[in-house]
Amino acid sequence: MQDDVAENIKTYLQRIMPLLFSVFLIMLSYVPLDFPLANNIRPAVGMVCVYYWIIHRPDLFNLVSVYLLGLFEDVLSAVPLGTNIFTLLILYILLLNLARFFNGKPFIVTWYGFAILSFVAFFAKWLMLSIYYGQFLPSALAFFSYLFSVAAYPVLSLMNAFVQNYLIQDEV
Repeated sequence: MQDDVAENIKTYLQRIMPLLFSVFLIMLSYVPLDFPLANNIRPAVGMVCVYYWIIHRPDLFNLVSVYLLGLFEDVLSAVPLGTNIFTLLILYILLLNLARFFNGKPFIVTWYGFAILSFVAFFAKWLMLSIYYGQFLPSALAFFSYLFSVAAYPVLSLMNAFVQNYLIQDEV
């Protein structure tokens, strides 16, 4: 009986591991640093995690996970509530049709795919915030965050791959 309970807990923790690790990475990205530019321009860790997990493990990272991750990032950041949810949902919708194309491709193809799809998501976020504030916001900050996110994608996807390969076991 206790073996069944322990097995169920282990299975449940493995199923929510992508969400938990994504939340951990987002919390890590919001640690305040000592120089001012790092507090304004940070990689979109949520986008990287959604992109990675939807391509590699869509069975463990679904629409509910995307929503919860966006809500967590909204609460943690200083943007209006719903902005990151909207951005991650746009990325999720774009990936629904394209995930089969990116799955099994070389890393460079998925990296370019992230660069293209995250540009669309960043543009949607910038546009949504501009509409919210009633004026066009400076696009330089969003563009540099985009570039920083694309540059950080290999490191963040490597960390996610470690979690996928060593902490998540498939049921046989």
